[in-house]
Amino acid sequence: MSRSFLAALALVTLAAPVAAQMGTPPQSGRGLLAGITLTPAQQQKVDSTWKAHQPMRDKMQAQMQPGQRPDSAQMAMLRTMRDQNLKDMRGILTPDQQKVFDQNLAQMQSRMGGPGAVMGPPPAAGAAPSAPAPAK
Repeated sequence: MSRSFLAALALVTLAAPVAAQMGTPPQSGRGLLAGITLTPAQQQKVDSTWKAHQPMRDKMQAQMQPGQRPDSAQMAMLRTMRDQNLKDMRGILTPDQQKVFDQNLAQMQSRMGGPGAVMGPPPAAGAAPSAPAPAK
């Protein structure tokens, strides 16, 4: 696995690329929430979700060694984190906002080499995100 693949996977796992780098919760206009205007109540839920996932992000960061590929257990944990994070973030949104979120996710996947390359297809309405396609 290349370093860029791991970086892309980590960014998506953390839901908002800029927020992941800054260590702050994602907000409208960045990453998967680009083009979505959150209500104050939604923003509070996003912030709460971000805080709830912080221990897992910290654990993964502690386990990841620079320059080394994650092992199968770490990859499984990254996938689980990613799926849960996408499901939680999407669940906060209205149906119209979910459409924009799904488009943002599809665009992000496209930039990373297609839906099966890293993330799998965008989640269907009301469904949890799917597992990524196996590597060829």
